[in-house]
This record gives sequence, structure tokens and C-alpha cells, in this order.
Amino acid sequence: MNVKNEKKFNVVYGEAVGAVAAHSFGEPSTQMVLRTFHSAGIASSVVTGLPRILELVDARKKQQSPLMTIRLEKGYAKNYEKAKQVKAQFEEVLVKSLLESFTEDLKNVTMLLEFDKEKLAQSDLTLKFISGKLQAKFENIDTEQEGHSLKIKYKSKKEMKSARTMFVNMRNFAIKGLQGIKKATVQQDDNNGNGEFYIVTSGSNMAGALEVEGVDKEHLYSNDMFDVLKVYGIEAARNMIANELKKTMDEENVSVGFRHIGLLADAMTYGGNIKSAGRHGIAGNKASVFARASYEETVKHFVNASVFGERDPLKGVSENILIGKQINVGTGRIKLAIKKEDLKKVNTEK
Repeated sequence: MNVKNEKKFNVVYGEAVGAVAAHSFGEPSTQMVLRTFHSAGIASSVVTGLPRILELVDARKKQQSPLMTIRLEKGYAKNYEKAKQVKAQFEEVLVKSLLESFTEDLKNVTMLLEFDKEKLAQSDLTLKFISGKLQAKFENIDTEQEGHSLKIKYKSKKEMKSARTMFVNMRNFAIKGLQGIKKATVQQDDNNGNGEFYIVTSGSNMAGALEVEGVDKEHLYSNDMFDVLKVYGIEAARNMIANELKKTMDEENVSVGFRHIGLLADAMTYGGNIKSAGRHGIAGNKASVFARASYEETVKHFVNASVFGERDPLKGVSENILIGKQINVGTGRIKLAIKKEDLKKVNTEK
């Protein structure tokens, strides 16, 4: 990742880069405000500051405010109407969000869905389209249109429990849009002076976004690390984690060298998957028993190590500090040697 105005520093041999990086993050993080703010045009609040740092470092799979920024191809970026058409393909529209009311008759195994006329018009949907989608998704059903209502009958009367489950699933079924995208808005880019339109979504589904016509596939960004990992791989996820950490720090006016941010992102992703920095990730998976025990859940680690007959190689920093042995950092990495001939001369002089 290229970071502007970032100076390059040569690391001194034996430098405790992990401890320095941890301190560089930990101290300024205590100054951060626990707050959130509303992103323009997006209903959900966007998590920033310390909560966002914890979300990234803990590698939480369910993030509080996943977002996607979607750039459009040349034929769409300058045309607001075309941008709106692309946006309409993103928002997930559930059947229940279009309803005024619904009635279930389990005795006759039928359900009556009464749709809101205005909501159907806003979503550009018809009952015929909805009926076709439901019949394609669910088996053993008949649909009948009655004005602005749709009557659904389950063909098998014997399985009342499965009919009830099916009716619930029907109301939660997405008629259009991408899974997980709760809302999408069209925004205009005034920073570069080109006035191009782009789309911001509340929710992340990169795999689905790549299939939408008009999306610039080379300029698609998500702040959900696991979505990036699934679609683009571990290197892209590493860059995204580093970028989000730096952006969050910059928003709080906290200056942290990118070499520390990059080291943390590397440590979280070097194994080919994303690991948290806590007891369930980097700290809890160390080879050393003492190192694991010194972080959290001390008794558990010692008991497990004794049961399975583990050995501690004592090659790291934490475990050597615990037993009072010289650590392999700084001057502790330097080993002195003397030739036998020189040693004889020293002894002779003595």
C-alpha cells in the first residue's frame, strides 16, 4: 500500500518492533472519544474512533456498520438517472417490507398478503413479478391475485408445521436487490471536481456487486474485512485493515506511523486468514505455553499444557521475561566470541 508523505525508516537490528507498535497504538487510543456519527445519506450510524479500532483489531465477523463505496463505469458515472437505476439493483427488498398486513389460515393452509400500493410503486414491483419469484423459490404452492393482495395456498394439507415455516420464510424472502444491502444512496463526488456519481451502501456484498451492470469493478471498496477476504483474498484484506486503521486514526487527529499499522495488519493476516489480536487469535495461538498464559486464561493454558505434555522452546520475549532469562531483543541478540589464541594471551597476561 502506498501512503503519501510517509517517511521511510530503517529498523535498527534487534529493535522490539512489536512492543513499540503496541505502545504506539495503545497510548493514543486512550485519548479517543467513544462516539459515532451518521454518514450522509445512510440511515445507519457509522462507528468511528475507539469502537472501530476494537472492531478491526478483534476481527469481528459481524461489524456494526459495514459499508461499500461503488464507483460506476463511464457510461453511468455522469448520468444521474442511470446511476439511480444501478442503485435500485442494490437495495434488498423483502416481501414483509412491502406489506400492509397479512393473514394466515393454517386450517386451510393459506396465507393472504395485502401489499401497500405506494411501496410497490417505489420499489418498481408488480404482484405478477412477486408471484413468479415466490413460485420459483418455493415448491408446492399456488398463488392467486386479488386486487392488491396475493393469496398463497400450500398444496399439502398434511404438513401444517412445514407450511407455517414456509409462510414465515416467504415474508422474509428478498424479492430484489443484494443480500445484506439494507440501503443504497447515490452521491456526487465534488472532491476531484469531476462531479461523477457513485453509490454508497449500508451493508456489504462485494460478490453480488461485481455482477451488477454498470459497476466499475476496479474501483469497488468495502470496509468489511471478511467480505474483502472472501472476494479478493488475503493481501487485499491486509491492505484494507491497514487502510481502515489509518483512516480511523486520522479522523481522530491521532498520528501513528504507518510502519506500526502495517505490522499489526501483517501479524493479523500472515497465516493466510484473518486473526484477532486477542486470546482467540495471535496471543492465544503462540507456540509458547508461558506466552499464552501470560496474556489471559492462565490456569487453562497451564492445565492443557500439562495434560498434553507440551514443551516450551523459550524463544520469544514474554516467556523469557517470565523466567528471568535474557530476551532475544536489542543487545540480547548480540553474542560475543573469542578466539582460543586470544583467550590464551589474556590468561597469560593475567
